[in-house]
Amino acid sequence: MHFLLRVALLHFGILAIQSEHTAFTINKVVLKAEPNEIWNGNNLTLTCEAEISKVPGTDPLQPSFVFYKDDVQIFNTTSLNDEAHYIISPARFSHWGEYSCAVYVNRKNRKSEELPVRIRGVSAPQISVSKKEVKEGEKVTVRCEASEEKAPIIFKIFKVNRNDKQEKTRPAHNTNYVDVDFLVEEGDKNLFFECTAEVSSTFAKETSEASERLLVTVSEPFSTPSIQVYPSTNITEGDRLTVYCTVLASSIFKESDIEILIQKDKTILTNQKHDTSASYSKDLAVVADEGNYTCKAESGLASKTSSVYIHVTELFPRPALQVGEEISEGDALSFSCSVSGFKAENLTFYLEKINSTMTTRMKTGGKYKKTGLEQDRGLYVCKVTIRNITKKSEPRMVTVYAPVSTPVLSPATKMQEVVMGQTLILMCKSERGTPPITYTLFRGTEQLYNITRKTKGESAEFKLNVSTLSHLSGYRCKGNNKNKLSSPFSTALNFTVIAQIQKVILETIPSSGEVENGRDLTLMCRIIDGSWPVTFTFYRKDKSDHVHQEIINKSTSIWHQRTFDKEQEGSYYCTASNRASRIHSNILDIKVILASWKKAVIAVFVVLMAVGVAAAVTWWYLQKKRKAKQITVEMSGPVTVTNSHNEKPLPGQNNETESHCHAGENTYADAAVGSLQGWPGSGCT
Repeated sequence: MHFLLRVALLHFGILAIQSEHTAFTINKVVLKAEPNEIWNGNNLTLTCEAEISKVPGTDPLQPSFVFYKDDVQIFNTTSLNDEAHYIISPARFSHWGEYSCAVYVNRKNRKSEELPVRIRGVSAPQISVSKKEVKEGEKVTVRCEASEEKAPIIFKIFKVNRNDKQEKTRPAHNTNYVDVDFLVEEGDKNLFFECTAEVSSTFAKETSEASERLLVTVSEPFSTPSIQVYPSTNITEGDRLTVYCTVLASSIFKESDIEILIQKDKTILTNQKHDTSASYSKDLAVVADEGNYTCKAESGLASKTSSVYIHVTELFPRPALQVGEEISEGDALSFSCSVSGFKAENLTFYLEKINSTMTTRMKTGGKYKKTGLEQDRGLYVCKVTIRNITKKSEPRMVTVYAPVSTPVLSPATKMQEVVMGQTLILMCKSERGTPPITYTLFRGTEQLYNITRKTKGESAEFKLNVSTLSHLSGYRCKGNNKNKLSSPFSTALNFTVIAQIQKVILETIPSSGEVENGRDLTLMCRIIDGSWPVTFTFYRKDKSDHVHQEIINKSTSIWHQRTFDKEQEGSYYCTASNRASRIHSNILDIKVILASWKKAVIAVFVVLMAVGVAAAVTWWYLQKKRKAKQITVEMSGPVTVTNSHNEKPLPGQNNETESHCHAGENTYADAAVGSLQGWPGSGCT
C-alpha cells in the first residue's frame, strides 16, 4: 500500500507534509453516487467519504482521495475535509462500470467497497446524407454518428419508401460513426432515412431512440417503357409478330445514355442503344414463340421494365411417325406419318434420317416401305409443311438386327491344355450380328453362363474352374440377338488335362547317404502325381549350375555319378517341373568314406604297431630287471664273516661262498615288488 501511495502522489504532483507524530486512524471509506438512477446525458456525482479519528487539539489532516473505475485510476485530489467529489457530466453509457475510491493519509490508507454504476439509455445518433436530390440509379451515402458514445457501436440505417422499409446493419469497431450507400431504385420517389445506435458492454446492452428523419427527393430520368404487340397478344402460327418498346426521357437526361432491350423469358431478342425505342419482328410465328416478353430500359444503374405475355395458337399439331423400332434384317421396314385433324392424302410428307443426308418423299398418305438392312439403323423423323410452317415429328429409333453368325469358341491362352484346379478362360465371338448379342456357354447340354456384349466385334469372356475330369470336354457356345433366326452352336472344344506335381522325393543308393571313395553314387528323383513329360534337374546345394538334367515321360529320374570322391561330397536336391508346376525336393547330405581295402591296410598297420609296442615294453622290462639285480649284488659288498667260533675268515675267503643265491630261487614278483619299494629284491637268506 505504501507503494500505491507513492505512485499516486508522484503521478499527480501531490505532496502533503504532515506530522508523523500525530496519532490518527482511518476507520472506514464509503463511496456514494447521486442520483441513484442515472440516465444517459444527466450529471453524475461520486462522493468519497472518509471517517478519520485523531487526538483532539492536533492540526487538521490533509487526506488524498483517489477514484477508480474497474480498478483503473481515473481521478485524484486532496482535501482539508474528510470527503471529496468526482463529477461526470454528462454521463454516457461508456461510464457504466464498477467504481471505488481510496484515502491516503501519511503512511496509512484504506479503500472503499466497489459501487456499481449503471447508465440507462443511449443518446440518439445524428444522421446526414450526401445528397438531398438524386436521380433513379444513383447512390446516396448516409452517415449515422453517435458522437457522445464510444466504440464499439452497432448502427442500423433505414431507407423508408412509402410502406417499404429497407434496413442495413453496420458495426463500428474503432469509430463512433458509419457511412452506408443506398441505391435509388425504380419506383423510388420521396425517400426518408433514419438510424439507431446500439452500445453494449460485458454487463448490458442499450439501444438508442431513432435519429431524426431526413428527406431525399428522387427525379425520374426516363419513363417506364411502353410495350406494344402487333397484330395482338393472341396470334396464330404463321402470323407475323412485331413487338415495339418505347420510353420517354426527362428534359434533364441525355437520350444517348439509354439502352433498350427486348427479351423473351431470359433470352435477349434485340437491343437498341442511344435511342428511346426498339422493335422485334418475326415473319412466321410458331407455338415456340409463345411466352413472356419484357421491354427493359437501362442507363447506368437506373433500370425500368414492363412485360406482356403473347399467346400463339397452334395451326396444326406436330406430325406423328409410326415405325417398327426393332426388326430382323430382310423383313419389311415400314414408316407411316400423319397429322391429327388433317387428311394425310392432302399433305406432303418427307422422311429424314438424322445425322444423314437421306431425305425421302413419302408416298401418298404418308407411307414408306423398304427391305430392312443393318445399315438402316438410326433415328428417323417425318416432316410436313402447311402455310409455310414446317413441323417435324418426334425422332424414332430404328434398329435392324442382322443375324448372329456361327461363333468361334477358343481358349484365351490359345492352348487346349488345362491345369487341374486352375481357371480356364474361354472366348466366344461372332464376326457378324447386330449388338447387343447375348452369348451362352454350354458344357454338353448343360447351360453354364450368359454374357451380353453391346459393342460389335466384342468377345464374351467366360471363366471356369476346372476341378474334375468331367470339366475337360464338350464346350460350345452360341450367340443370340433380337433377330428372329437362331444362331448355330460353335465347334465343340475339348481339353487335355495337366495335373500338377504334388511332391518330389530325392533318394540315394546306398540309402545311408555314405559312399566309399571312388565308388559310384546313384541318386533317384521321383514325383508323386503329375502329368508327363517331366523335367528333372539335380543340384548340388553350394553350386548354382545343375549337375544333371533330363526331360522324360516317367515319374522317376536316375542319375549315376561314377568314381565319387571327396571333392563331390555335399548336400544335393532335385526339382521336377511340368507345364503346370515346379516342385523342390528334400535335401540329402552325401558323405564320402574310405574304401574297404584301405580299411584293411590300416587294420594290418594298426596290429603291427600294437605288436611292436608290446615287444618294446617287454624288452624294456627285462632290461630294467637285469639292472636291478646288478645293483643288489653291488650293494651287498665284502662282509666280515665269522664262523661258529667267532673267528674271521681267512684271507682270500669270500662271503659269496657262504651267502650266494641260487638261480631260480627269486621270482619276477619279488623283483617287481622290490623295484616299487626302492630296494633290490634278493630272496636269499
